[in-house]
Amino acid sequence: MRRRLYNFFGLPELPEGGPIDAEIEPQTVVEKGDPIHIPKPVRKTVRKPVRELKFHDLGSKRWLEWAISQQGLPRRGLRYIQPDEMHRLPLEPMSTRLHQGDICVVDLNSLAHMDSQRSALARQVQDMANYNGLPVFSLDDSNRLLLVPGRGSRIDTETHELGGNSILD
Repeated sequence: MRRRLYNFFGLPELPEGGPIDAEIEPQTVVEKGDPIHIPKPVRKTVRKPVRELKFHDLGSKRWLEWAISQQGLPRRGLRYIQPDEMHRLPLEPMSTRLHQGDICVVDLNSLAHMDSQRSALARQVQDMANYNGLPVFSLDDSNRLLLVPGRGSRIDTETHELGGNSILD
């Protein structure tokens, strides 16, 4: 039975003639040279529960001031624009922001029931962008969400990636 267990676990074969429970003689260890240096064990770190961890509110005044001191104020931004209650777009401020390098996203979804007004506003955005030499991209199939990249922005139309600075900047 014991031989079968040895074979099952892949242990070396037992000698045929000797007793199975024979005692193994201890071997003597000969020390030569310098003793082996064993480093001290590393202490186990105690992890605090999540409720006891201190979190930083990156929107607090302290961290905003720190970020401004490290990086300065941003020069460009992403602007989300919707028509006002009179169904108009602020085209002149948009043009100024686009000239400064901001990216404008124009959302015309609030005019879903007013096709003629929506198409008129889309034409106005297209004319304003053409005047500034900028392209206009539609972000949806119904042309209700328009993207106008600002001066110095780059849009990769093959992989549809937005961002980065152009060479002209």
